[in-house]
Amino acid sequence: MRPSFSWPRLAALALMLAGVVLVITLGADEPVKRWSEAWRPSPLARLWAWLAYWGGLGGTQATLLAALALLWGWWGRRPTHWRAGLAGVASVALSGILVQVCKHLFGRPRPRLALPSDEYFGPTFQSDLLSFPSGHATTSLAVAAALSVFYPRLAWLFYLLAALISLGRVVGNSHYLSDVLAGALLGLMVGWPLGQAVAAKAWRRP
Repeated sequence: MRPSFSWPRLAALALMLAGVVLVITLGADEPVKRWSEAWRPSPLARLWAWLAYWGGLGGTQATLLAALALLWGWWGRRPTHWRAGLAGVASVALSGILVQVCKHLFGRPRPRLALPSDEYFGPTFQSDLLSFPSGHATTSLAVAAALSVFYPRLAWLFYLLAALISLGRVVGNSHYLSDVLAGALLGLMVGWPLGQAVAAKAWRRP
């Protein structure tokens, strides 16, 4: 098996981290927020935001992955599919825990509160102050990264769906752009090594 973080993946993580820093320091969150607010009344934007919310919920993702693992792995007698589903569920669980810790530590207001995007209140348990990072983006990218290890030919589809879910949270005024970028970064850091760890056991020869 390849290392968990090959040079291309390390480069991708570095670029995403740089993107988070640049968006925050350059104040790009506010212009993106104003654009999303202007477009939000359209039916397409409302539908996108609704689908992103429900499709990006950790519970939805974990349930769907578990069901697919049972259907493909048990009925289809394909252990690889079973382990892929296991890796997906595990990536949702682990990334979900990590993102909740980060959310409560940073305490960033959600865009809908109309507070400055560069304001952080520190440790908090108020739901409206849990914007950074995006949980939907974190779990979605974690799942995409884990599944891409098992199905590399479908990686583009996994990442496309994760990106649409992540951006849908910006369209829905629930997160800033930097929130979803940071969530994507965290998700990849969880999904890649976790997927490879499970795949290594699936493909190991006795």
